[in-house]
Amino acid sequence: MNLETAVLNPLGLNGNSVPAPPVDELAFGLLMNRTLGGSDSRRPSDKSANDIQVDMVLGQASNLAKMNDQYVETYVVRGTKELYALLGAIYSYALQINESPLRDHILQRMRERLDSDHEIKTQANTPWMTTVLRFILPTDRQTAYSYSKVLQVAHDENLTAQELPGYIKERGGIGKITATKDEAENVKSIKEHKDAKVQMLKKILLANAKSAQTVVEVDNKFVLNTVAEGKKEGLFEFAVCVNPGGQERRVVRFFKVNESMEAQILAMVAEVSVPDDLEAMQGKLDVLREKLGITSGWGMKPGDKGYQPAGLPAINAAVQPEVMLNAPQSTTVGGVTIHQPA
Repeated sequence: MNLETAVLNPLGLNGNSVPAPPVDELAFGLLMNRTLGGSDSRRPSDKSANDIQVDMVLGQASNLAKMNDQYVETYVVRGTKELYALLGAIYSYALQINESPLRDHILQRMRERLDSDHEIKTQANTPWMTTVLRFILPTDRQTAYSYSKVLQVAHDENLTAQELPGYIKERGGIGKITATKDEAENVKSIKEHKDAKVQMLKKILLANAKSAQTVVEVDNKFVLNTVAEGKKEGLFEFAVCVNPGGQERRVVRFFKVNESMEAQILAMVAEVSVPDDLEAMQGKLDVLREKLGITSGWGMKPGDKGYQPAGLPAINAAVQPEVMLNAPQSTTVGGVTIHQPA
């Protein structure tokens, strides 16, 4: 009997081998091995056939990742770099045209060629950069449009053709630049439209002031000047009124405000009272001015329909106000006198 046998099967008192104790099938270690599919003789380095198959699948993903990296480097990174260089060359070409004494002739010839060769209509007021890009890329309108936006931004930023590729990269690419420009143009367009509505409101108020039937005489002590030193006073004054009920309005104070405050107040009023169709509103204003006999002043400026320099007789001086304010009964409140029209 060797040592290993003696250890595994120790001798009893009578010299016979002692049988091994029965295996406890519910022992915690064995139970967990059965549950997890393990073995008490398994080494950490041992792998089953399933593990090997899983490793092979994961290895394929690693290979695909390497292929993707190669593709990005070969076609995306290098391609993007070449694209930016191409835009730099196009930008240089566009700058040469813009700085040429023959600029207008070149752009006109480009428009003619676009029309005759590709049936693409462009107007004389089309941005010059757009015309150049349409001429270079006549069959790809969207790309020409995107490129022209990027190059226009570069021109606005006073960049050189050499600086353009690095600038595009720093800004996050063509898509980021065009999106930012679109957003800026939308914001600008909205602001310009709101400003135009305020200007229209001013003209309407001034026209109605010509024929206003409610006349208010106010002692200066009831007119508070809120315009700080160095600020420009607004065109209009504003009244604070109290409505005790019904149609009665009691004027408490009048205020002079600066141009900035006036603009804020008129912007709120214009937003809720002036329609977005300013062209239609201008037509109505022209009719109102004609009925009121306004040919100069009261918000009318040279170039407006029916304008005549002051001192010349009006073509139609008939006063037929379209909008009148209902005058309240004559009363005096806090030094403010309101006269009923005769």
